[in-house]
Amino acid sequence: MSITRRGLLKGIAASSALAGASFTVNAAITTKEDSTHTSKQKKPNLLIVFPDEFRAQALGFMKQDNSLTPHLDRFAKQSVVLKQAVSNFPLCTPFRGMLMTGQYPYRNGIQGNSHTGVPGTFGGKDFGIELKKNTVTWSDILKEQGYSMGYIGKWHLDAPEPPFVPSYNNPMEGRYWNDWTAPDRRHGFDFWHAYGTYDLHLKPIYWTNDTPRDQPLHVDQWSPEHEADVAINYLRNTNGQYRDESKPFTLVISMNPPHSPYDQVPEKYLDRFAGKSSKELNDRPNVQWDKQYLEGYGPDYFKEYMAMVNGVDEQFGRIIDELDRLNLANDTLVVFFSDHGCCMGSNGQPTKNVHYEESMRIPMIFRWPGKLAPQQNDLLFSAPDIYPTLFGLMGMQDLIPDTVEGTNFARTLQGQSGDKQPTSQFYTFMPYGGQSYGRRGVRTNRYTLVIDRKIGKPLTFTLHDNQKDPYQMVNIAHNNKALIDQLVHEELIPWLEHTGDPWRPTEVPANSAKAYT
Repeated sequence: MSITRRGLLKGIAASSALAGASFTVNAAITTKEDSTHTSKQKKPNLLIVFPDEFRAQALGFMKQDNSLTPHLDRFAKQSVVLKQAVSNFPLCTPFRGMLMTGQYPYRNGIQGNSHTGVPGTFGGKDFGIELKKNTVTWSDILKEQGYSMGYIGKWHLDAPEPPFVPSYNNPMEGRYWNDWTAPDRRHGFDFWHAYGTYDLHLKPIYWTNDTPRDQPLHVDQWSPEHEADVAINYLRNTNGQYRDESKPFTLVISMNPPHSPYDQVPEKYLDRFAGKSSKELNDRPNVQWDKQYLEGYGPDYFKEYMAMVNGVDEQFGRIIDELDRLNLANDTLVVFFSDHGCCMGSNGQPTKNVHYEESMRIPMIFRWPGKLAPQQNDLLFSAPDIYPTLFGLMGMQDLIPDTVEGTNFARTLQGQSGDKQPTSQFYTFMPYGGQSYGRRGVRTNRYTLVIDRKIGKPLTFTLHDNQKDPYQMVNIAHNNKALIDQLVHEELIPWLEHTGDPWRPTEVPANSAKAYT
């Protein structure tokens, strides 16, 4: 793993100052000796666009999926592309928690999806899974630094409260998902046009700054298109009602597609794949077509998934074209990524929350003309690294709290030396209320190792050689005890210690067939 001394100290600091601890934004800002230089120079704008379930393989320039992403392909040629970026816990709320706090799930307490169970069932709320009001996020700090802050789209960091707002996702799958986010839970975002979790993409609902909780705004427009319209108005600051023009701005656009349900996509995007079936388009050799999937999921919907990807690309292009037209490009760091991928039948998996490449690998693209020279890099970059790297690029590294567990890789993105390169990425899955159980693993530049602990059962091991077997179709854990031992002791255990995770592997059995899945 190659943890630096500073990383170890940060882990110790995080242990004594958990994400839920009560401390002020000012306290977090003054954790460094000198944070004054950022006010002496012009502060850059920040524009973040991140769709849901957009896997790295769906980027056209990656030449893996049969996708159409001309705008992202063009954007990538102007940008730093991190080709090996991953979502360490590839599920919506855990990724968003890592993004906002710079901490891994055990530390920030966001160890599953944020939802509320119907009577007789449980949800994430029963285990305190939501972004706490008193957690200091990067957006809180930027607000304190004088930024105008805008958030558009999916939030999914609050557990709904009764009386529940009637909507499509309330209830669904035995849980309530969607709710209004109170102003004191918006973490510095002063322009709000968002919702919790709502999946009818063709007829979305939103809460704005002035929208009462019981009267959400209903929109008859595909959600990425509507959100692009709002984002363009924000950039233009139409009628001066979106932001304070005297301040730098941060704008986050969190699009829900290409998330299921897959029929929620305008016909014009499907027409661009006319004459092609899902089976023709979804030609990865690891796709299991004969498996029975839950209704509405699986590889048969790959054409619709590709249509959504194309639609997100088009709306992203509209936003970037407007930013450039307004001559804001040189003053604005733009970042495009996703919360996780989607398997779409690869290795028999319908969606996400597994270790497979189609689930873990995400787009990670940074553009800043004149500041970042275009390049493609195989840095093993992870979700908690986004926050500190943003601050490093924006000249605000002194404002990164010691509770942040991610690493600032700004120098690497700037084409400079000095950043210690990680030798692996952490993978985790925690069952609700069972942090000492579940899956833990690492992804190196060659191997993916996952160890699963279930109550009352022996550990199971999965090991893939991603160079020889890029589609991860063969588990080579059997007869590779020495390699597993090496990965556990040199990579996995240091990650567990760094993140404060109590999960520990027991002795790896020698050639025990029962231990391998």
